[in-house]
Amino acid sequence: MSSLLIFCRDCGKQVPSSQTKNGLCVECQVRHSVADLRDEHARLWRKRERYRSQNANVEQIGRQIARVEDRMGQRIKELVSNDREAADHLRRELEAARGQRYTIKGV
Repeated sequence: MSSLLIFCRDCGKQVPSSQTKNGLCVECQVRHSVADLRDEHARLWRKRERYRSQNANVEQIGRQIARVEDRMGQRIKELVSNDREAADHLRRELEAARGQRYTIKGV
């Protein structure tokens, strides 16, 4: 039996109903689940750049960034069962986090 095509409540993309949860497609689920970690990654990256510009030791900050990336991978793996698809989602989220590094958020 085939699944119905429905629209994602967030992005509006048409996806099979079997790939949705609470009206959200997998991509939107992933994006929402790692949003806080993506912000943390950007914050740590800016901190590392700031310390590096002052010739300070950035080794510990690099390890913190790696831990945040590992947690992102774990959250994505919980949502996506296919390893290859999970790796693609992680790659996209890390690219988004890297693009967010220099975005200054309002108070």
